[in-house]
Amino acid sequence: MDETIIKKRFKKTVRLTVCVGIFLLALGIFLAVFLVYTLNKVAKDQIKAETVEYISRFDKQIAANFKMLDTFSSVITNSGIEGEENFAQVLTDVSERNAFITIAYFNSSKEGTIVTQGKQARLYLPLSSLQDEIQTVVYDALEEKRSISDLFVSEFSGKTVFVYGVPVYKNGEVAGALVASDHIEIFTDILDGNGVLGGNGYLHMIDSDGRFLIRSHCAVVKEKVSSIFDGPYLERCAPEAVRRALQNGEEVSFSFPYQGETYQSLLEPVGTNGWYLFCVNTVQASSHFIYTLVLVIAASFFGVLALSIFLLYYDYRSVQKSNQELIRLAYYDDLTGAYNLFYFCQKIGKRLAKPQSCSIVAFNLFQFKFINEIFGRDQADKLLCDISKTISQHLKEGEFYCRDTADSFYIFLRDTRQDAVCTRLNTLFDEITNSTSLDSDFRVSAYCGVITAGERGKKAYDVDQLMTLVMFALSKAKEKRRSRICFYDASLHETMKLENYLEGRMQYALETREFHMFLQPKINLKTNSLGGAEALVRWVEDNGVVICPDQFIPLFEKNGFCVQLDQYMVECACQKIREWIDKGIEPIGIAVNQSKSTFYESDHIDALCRLVEKYQIPPKLITLEILEGLAMENIKELNRKIEQLQKTGFQISMDDFGSGYSSLNTLAKLKINELKLDKGFLREASLEGNQRSKIIMKQIVQLADCLSISTVVEGVETKKEESFIRSLGCNYGQGYYYSRPVSSKEFDIRYMEDRRGY
Repeated sequence: MDETIIKKRFKKTVRLTVCVGIFLLALGIFLAVFLVYTLNKVAKDQIKAETVEYISRFDKQIAANFKMLDTFSSVITNSGIEGEENFAQVLTDVSERNAFITIAYFNSSKEGTIVTQGKQARLYLPLSSLQDEIQTVVYDALEEKRSISDLFVSEFSGKTVFVYGVPVYKNGEVAGALVASDHIEIFTDILDGNGVLGGNGYLHMIDSDGRFLIRSHCAVVKEKVSSIFDGPYLERCAPEAVRRALQNGEEVSFSFPYQGETYQSLLEPVGTNGWYLFCVNTVQASSHFIYTLVLVIAASFFGVLALSIFLLYYDYRSVQKSNQELIRLAYYDDLTGAYNLFYFCQKIGKRLAKPQSCSIVAFNLFQFKFINEIFGRDQADKLLCDISKTISQHLKEGEFYCRDTADSFYIFLRDTRQDAVCTRLNTLFDEITNSTSLDSDFRVSAYCGVITAGERGKKAYDVDQLMTLVMFALSKAKEKRRSRICFYDASLHETMKLENYLEGRMQYALETREFHMFLQPKINLKTNSLGGAEALVRWVEDNGVVICPDQFIPLFEKNGFCVQLDQYMVECACQKIREWIDKGIEPIGIAVNQSKSTFYESDHIDALCRLVEKYQIPPKLITLEILEGLAMENIKELNRKIEQLQKTGFQISMDDFGSGYSSLNTLAKLKINELKLDKGFLREASLEGNQRSKIIMKQIVQLADCLSISTVVEGVETKKEESFIRSLGCNYGQGYYYSRPVSSKEFDIRYMEDRRGY
């Protein structure tokens, strides 16, 4: 072979080698750049995800502190301890248990009690004397807003702190503000860990002006600058653009050089007071990494290929792991590990798609919020985990359950027979009660609602309907208390329909005056004459259908509509008295029932005064009847309300005395004008041989007489009963023996016509 041919082949080989080399190098560079781009994107996504996770922890810490304040706020609301002498000590105990630096309570008059760790409590301190940051939070709370202050140096503790504030309610109205301060370092443990970006990152906290609030000890920039605008951080950025983004609450991503290395960074808004998390990735930026990869690829394409395969596999594994974590967060409860409600409903939907019968159980604990308050969050969480474990042990194949929030559990059972379901649930309840994890003699009590689905002859429900109906059954189980299990059946369905109908029509009925006032006379037993009347409400629809009081009164007391209805009945009584006066008829007093919600309305007395002034009638002709149970809750507060009403001229009567809570001590303390003895008391005392009840009833009448309280006996139905109450010395009798409740028109004809010309 001649030299020319050899040279030609050599040149061809060189050209081919160069082309292949260039191709491989270009391919390697392309792969390297693509890989680096992917890595950079993953790194940015990782920084983003990591920062969001830490923001979530930050939010949970704030939420936990707010929950502590909300819990104590509810204690103040329900107990009234803010007016007691040891209130400052209670605040001190709460502060020590929750590690607050300062905790304070301000009433609606903007005077407060302030307790600071290691210092003497300050009482009756005017809000205006405190720092502006504290005043702002207190005013927000008094306007029913929860808020957090900016950082400031506390004049009480001398530390840099911020303040939480929540409103405190009384009778549905804001009565005060509960505030507590904590130093910013409480978030240091959250931000200053070694696990940020797998140990390759760190976090600072800054404000919207770029000032550092919390510094990480792991920072690569050692200079103690006060703001990110003063250090090396923004050498590659336009500071004004970053400043505008911070002021607008926008996310900012950038990189900065420091001592020959480049670091990726992210500014993510926290969502509170304009604060930001400043996350820095200590792994070098991509440019240096690209050169390293290119050199590696130039040395060995197969090495780059192997590295690429490894990195792709690693990325795949990371994505797979992240996907598993997302599934866990999407479908499972963090605390107990049970399904969450979303996944539970999803599984039920799949089961209902096939012809299959089942039972859905909604399960709650009685007084769980008090378990949280008495035993603490940790013990309550442990109890929920134990309950979850117990439920899982009682499930059969194909059954499942979930936890929603707090103590709400839902169970899917394959059994549909009520006796079988009751047996299983009672066994479950007994085991939960007997194996409680609370370190006390306290026994956990549970109740549940049940609905069956998929049985022949029964209406088919979708998932949303099932969950709505089982919650209705659960609410009825809580009301009954005598039975821990309530099944949704035809009767409960009718109850639900009726309640929905009544609630949908009640406002219209009030506006169109479908509620009618009936009157039942009270007879003066001394003179055998008319001594007054009691106003009773009757609901008569436009079509003439009469709705019984026991069908709508309990519902109105539950949904709060009784406040409007009570006010309406008082106005009806005022109208009737005005009508008698205008006709020249000597008026009599009318007694009107007052529910608990109405009696404690903040403007109740003013509203009553406006009514009697509107109709120009003497207030003494209106007797307000309160139930006996109301007197057992807070006698001091009740007496204060009674005295205010009596000063304006109204008469106060205690209704249904003897129906369940009777106490002679309570009777002695209450400053009422009239006492109405329950008909059940009369029935028992009038029985032959029941001498003890007669003696008790006689003593009550005599005691009332000594206290200048007139007595009315309800439910008098026979001559014998009337003779009996006369022998006791009672002042008035009321009942069917004299008259049933009649319309106000019929009452006028029967009782009021002969009282003209007084």
